[in-house]
Amino acid sequence: MKQLIKSILAISAALFMGAACESVVDIPPSDLLSAEVIWSGDEAILDQYVIGLYGAVREKSTLKMLSTQATDCLTDIMKDGDYIADRRFNRINYNYQPFTNDDAGILSNWTDSYIRIRRFNEFLRDAEFYKNRFSPDYLKVRVAEVRFMRAMQYFYMIRVYGGVIIRDKIEGPEGNDRPRSTEDECWDYMIKEIKTAVKDLPVEWDASNFSRMTKAAAWGFLSRAALYRAWALKLDGGNPADVKAQFEEVVSAADSCKAAGAALATTYAEVFNNQKSAENLITCGFITGKLSHNGDICFRPKGDATTHAASLGYPIMPTGDLADRFEMADGTKFSWDDYNANPAAWGNDPFSGREPRFYTTIMYNNMDWEGRKIEAWVGGEDGFQEFVVGVNVTGTCTGYYFRKFITEGDDSWPSSGGGTHFDVMLRYGEVVLNKAEALAQAGNIPAAVVELNRIRSRVNLPGRNATTIDDFMALLEQERIVELAGENFRYWDLRRWRKGRDVLHNSTHYGVKITKDAGEPGGFKYEKCDIDGGMKFYFMDKYYHFSLPQSELNNNLALNHVNNPSW
Repeated sequence: MKQLIKSILAISAALFMGAACESVVDIPPSDLLSAEVIWSGDEAILDQYVIGLYGAVREKSTLKMLSTQATDCLTDIMKDGDYIADRRFNRINYNYQPFTNDDAGILSNWTDSYIRIRRFNEFLRDAEFYKNRFSPDYLKVRVAEVRFMRAMQYFYMIRVYGGVIIRDKIEGPEGNDRPRSTEDECWDYMIKEIKTAVKDLPVEWDASNFSRMTKAAAWGFLSRAALYRAWALKLDGGNPADVKAQFEEVVSAADSCKAAGAALATTYAEVFNNQKSAENLITCGFITGKLSHNGDICFRPKGDATTHAASLGYPIMPTGDLADRFEMADGTKFSWDDYNANPAAWGNDPFSGREPRFYTTIMYNNMDWEGRKIEAWVGGEDGFQEFVVGVNVTGTCTGYYFRKFITEGDDSWPSSGGGTHFDVMLRYGEVVLNKAEALAQAGNIPAAVVELNRIRSRVNLPGRNATTIDDFMALLEQERIVELAGENFRYWDLRRWRKGRDVLHNSTHYGVKITKDAGEPGGFKYEKCDIDGGMKFYFMDKYYHFSLPQSELNNNLALNHVNNPSW
């Protein structure tokens, strides 16, 4: 018994280290660890078991799971340099490896989510059975954590498949065949679960557990889920009064999130260099040499392979479509035509004078980086490489690299994997934008503009104004693109707005080819270039709800082999 307890505590000591998601080295369920040990009445042992269940959160970390979670690469704002290796974003975009009738491909989470949900259900069942062995105040918090994490799993499934099968308890063989609930019934279930859980979640934890689930995290996540539900109801022809009520649910959740202690960071850069910022509501931290991520090898510029004597992967890069979205510091739009007409007015540098988020997000030619200059030009250390279908990119095919998720000056990643950074999975900046969008959709555009301008004010940009819903949504879409760039909202935003086909299908995207030329202003020639190898993006209407797994259709008789439309 003592040795088993020692093993459990040793695992947890190596993981939590100030971030709940670092604890995502899974502790096995009670079929491998005796329920009598887990539920012995020792709070320390049970707590480490709960921490182990945070593995379900880690699985949604972008930095840990770039091959499946970097969904911005399915859109106009990020480009994947990997074509023939592990990641499949390019092949999906060009319909060489499309989503199929068998499942949702790299976006599939049906099986994994139900495995997690079963583990959560086991915990909740056992918590009721063994509750007399623990103080009620202690146990109710752990139950709330697990219920919230279970609701999160349903969120990730619903946004992929629409209606799913609600399994909220452990059943025997008699529960194998169970029908799907409607999409709205599923949203209703998970939102109610979060509301139940949030009552018993703490406002904050002690320093050693600071990134475990809190009231602010639950309310913030609820604002996200309720926004999805409201749009689904609206676009499926729901009663206008019901639709308005759902958007008002988003506003209420955002207000509760703020009341629970969430706040915008003072600067945009602070969000990504201070894990304990009040803006960061759910984060996944990493430990160098123990629990690492792949961000450095996927985002660092090619020249870092030489300066760090390390190997890099095929980069994930911002597109020119994204880079040019960032405004000038005075709020005017960036334009290559304007720059080329008078380079001297820009100091012969097209990347000067941008708003702060550009410099936190984008690595660009000739910028200072770790004691050197970025050479994103043809033949440079970080050099330009034309994108060719079927070929992996080792440099940059867009003229840019992605900066937000790497730490300048970190020398540990080549030998130990990325560990100095952390993944922001939910932050208050998103919640504010959720509220702004919901206010506008509920009919209060003036209040929506106020919330939108809170985000712009943080980066010293002038406020915007709108009088119509279409004008406001254009402003909102722009702000979500630049504020949340690389945080993997773009693809899901286009799906929930059902604009994916309009924006992405038959589209092409661009970067900037940079040539070193002493005769050019600033010594460089900049030319827009195609980054899709002459191909066009592919997006079908049926992508708004992906195919259920064929195995579920075959094995669950209650489904009657009925899939989502067009699959």
